[in-house]
Amino acid sequence: MPLFSSNLYKSDNCTLTVYKSKPKIKVLLLSTKHRNIQIENNRKCVPETITFYNKTKFGVDVADQMARKYSVKAGCFRWPLQVFYNILDLAAINAWILYKECTGSKISRKEFIFSLADELAGKNKENVRHSSDVSDRSLSTSGVRKSCQVGYCNKNRSSNCCMYCKNIVCGKCTKEIQYVCKKCPR
Repeated sequence: MPLFSSNLYKSDNCTLTVYKSKPKIKVLLLSTKHRNIQIENNRKCVPETITFYNKTKFGVDVADQMARKYSVKAGCFRWPLQVFYNILDLAAINAWILYKECTGSKISRKEFIFSLADELAGKNKENVRHSSDVSDRSLSTSGVRKSCQVGYCNKNRSSNCCMYCKNIVCGKCTKEIQYVCKKCPR
């Protein structure tokens, strides 16, 4: 494919433009907007789809800039987690835009994200409170590790409590992940 040349592939709903802009670089662009593509009459012979994209791509740059300013991303090398964080960032931006358009309020993005986080945390706290009548001690002892009270495990240290008798219980002395000691009936 010679330099500054274009190949167009059309289907019923979309057009694929392949444009060679540099000796070793081909730009591929799939468009559902453009049916009949014009090619500029100049030295570079740029197709209309490439020109349109270059004029309108600022939206992606603005969204990326907004996502960088207030982000949920944490340092992690696992790419699926990074993709998930990116989805959360973009969902928060989209929710803020929709909220402003639907309500007409002039809330800042920072305030919106904090109120969204408070609302989501409040719902989660309600779900935890209503899901079981287990006391706070049965869920954990706030990170304090104490000796297992079941008796036959060499006193392993743990911060988990039995759901029924509320005694400290280690992983070896539990029946299931819900931290029920082996002494308590089920």
